[in-house]
Amino acid sequence: MRRRVMIFAVLLMCGSAVGQAPVGPSTAVLDGSRFGLSAEYGRTNADIIFDVDGRDKESVDFQTAFANFSAALTSRWEFFVRLGGSQAEATGFDGRWDVSWGMGTRVTAFQWHAWSWGGLAQFTNLVSRFDTREEFLVNSTPTLRNATDELNLVEYVLATGPTWRQGPLSLYGGLLLRYTDGEFEIIAGRLGDQFDVDARWDVGGYVGVRLTLFQTDPAHTYGFSRCDLTAEGRFTGDSSGFSAGVLLPFGGAY
Repeated sequence: MRRRVMIFAVLLMCGSAVGQAPVGPSTAVLDGSRFGLSAEYGRTNADIIFDVDGRDKESVDFQTAFANFSAALTSRWEFFVRLGGSQAEATGFDGRWDVSWGMGTRVTAFQWHAWSWGGLAQFTNLVSRFDTREEFLVNSTPTLRNATDELNLVEYVLATGPTWRQGPLSLYGGLLLRYTDGEFEIIAGRLGDQFDVDARWDVGGYVGVRLTLFQTDPAHTYGFSRCDLTAEGRFTGDSSGFSAGVLLPFGGAY
């Protein structure tokens, strides 16, 4: 396989480690409703340094779009699952959207007047594929073959922090701890190669805002009790990202 393929493979392995999925508040968000439907879009950009015949820096973009279903186990403890897609872009690669998924839970530990504090744990599997033509050595002869490059990233996040709520406005933020692992695979029939993503821990923070657009009798809004808009920023030492979404709680009071 040519050195060019190896460079791109290492680039994407390093870039995949910053594919932050949206976090949201670390406290319960259904506010007494039994269920919730939400949609969210997120994007991360990072300057990545990788080692191939020296040190080089590249910019990597990672996008996610998810539909989420949430269920309240108690008035302060919620579980959610997400299904959607993710897409990665780097120099020389324009990955297509592919199916991704995840799940998680958030718990409100305590409340005091307008303040609350909680914790969140989530898992997300991010996948993106690239259709390319790569040059392989076949019987010592350079040969062009159609190939699919697949990036498969597993991300675990633990987050904790406060939420302040006043009327329709909520502000939240805190610290996050992220662990990433996965693999990058080049597939070309019987040819190809596979590279493990180096498992790594990453520490950062997040801050966001949630605005309730309306809160009304569910009988007048197809069973939904309210509509919330959210916007969030996330950051670590070598990356930054944002997400935006909408939440529709339903199912009556818990």
